[in-house]
Amino acid sequence: MDADAYIKSQAELIEKAVHAELPPEPKEVYGMLGEYISRGGKRIRPVLALASCSACGGEESTVLPFAVAIELFHNFTLIHDDIEDSSPMRRGRPTLHIEYGIPIAINSGDALYNLVWHSLVRNAEPELLSGGAGILISSFRAVAEGQGRELNWYREKRFDVGEEEYLRMVGGKTASLIGASCEIGAYCAGAGMVERDALRTFGEKIGLAFQIKDDVLNLTADPSKYKKKIGEDIDEGKRSLITIHLIANSPPQVRRRVIGILGKGKKSAADVRETIGLAQECGSIRYASDYAERLVRDAKASLEAVEAGAGRGLMDSLADYIVRREK
Repeated sequence: MDADAYIKSQAELIEKAVHAELPPEPKEVYGMLGEYISRGGKRIRPVLALASCSACGGEESTVLPFAVAIELFHNFTLIHDDIEDSSPMRRGRPTLHIEYGIPIAINSGDALYNLVWHSLVRNAEPELLSGGAGILISSFRAVAEGQGRELNWYREKRFDVGEEEYLRMVGGKTASLIGASCEIGAYCAGAGMVERDALRTFGEKIGLAFQIKDDVLNLTADPSKYKKKIGEDIDEGKRSLITIHLIANSPPQVRRRVIGILGKGKKSAADVRETIGLAQECGSIRYASDYAERLVRDAKASLEAVEAGAGRGLMDSLADYIVRREK
């Protein structure tokens, strides 16, 4: 099965299992969450958990409760991230705080976080629960720390962020959960630490590539396939690998212009187009794309610790999907 077919089939399984964890009452807390989760999403984190378990010779059913918990947690972070970033849209619809107000969105997000643990305690095999929870707790902490680093850049109006700082932030905010997804699949399959470490490294590297590819798509995607506004990252003044490279490698007048645009409270459509054009001229978009490709190659090399076979081939295909996707 190729990556696209596998993702589609497993995403349907995961979505059904996630919806089964949402209580029907009270509607004031949970009523909007079913629709929110049904908006779509790649489900790449839980899909990788299932695929990693299979690649290590395990039964996917053993890791499914952890995969569901990971997807619940991911959606919780999206609700809160949208508030923190003042994002107006999520997956083609108004964000929950725009539709229902900030207090209700925060409360429903908090309720979703509670469901992560309620779901695990009810559904995970008891002998896997403690070790699996430890993997998740470590990752959840890293996600919060990565988000905190990024938010502090905005608070301090920093535009001197370097590549190493960016990679540390994304390593927490995005890559840590994808790494944990892959490791927990190996853990539930009963794999040893060599395989677990290899799968975690694989996940962390494709997690970095995933975020960088997201940043590229935000400036270059086909609008008919992309569910977010093109250039939204420029609107938000986001420090991405693209803008970091652009600021570091531009002549002084261009650097001042880019920082001026990113630092503005309100950007015009012309501001966004200009910044995208400058990123293309400077080679910053190509630089980011090439960086993501290198990360995927490195990730695939780490799979040598996993026994060769159809499962490892699928992991290779999922890594390739990260950089060839169009949305």
